[in-house]
Amino acid sequence: MKASEQRDIIKASSMVLQVSLSAICPILLLLSVGMWLDSEFGNGGYWFTAIGIICGIYSGYKGSYQLIKDVWLKEEKQNGEIPESDDK
Repeated sequence: MKASEQRDIIKASSMVLQVSLSAICPILLLLSVGMWLDSEFGNGGYWFTAIGIICGIYSGYKGSYQLIKDVWLKEEKQNGEIPESDDK
C-alpha cells in the first residue's frame, strides 16, 4: 500500500470519528442534564429529558453538518473547484 493511500485511509477514518463524536457527545451531555433536572425538579414526568434529547439531536446535527461542510469546502478549494475568494 502506498503512503498516499494510507494517508487517505487515516484521513477518512479520522473524519468518521470526528463526525461521530460531534453527533453523539451533545446528545449524551444534554440527555444527562435533562435526566438530572428531572430528578431534581421534575414531578414524575420526563419533560426535561425529552427537551434534552431534542436539543442534543439538534446540536449534534448542526455540529456534524458544519464539520462536513467545512471539510468539503476545504477539499474543493484544494482541488481548484471553487475560487479562493468565496469564503462565505
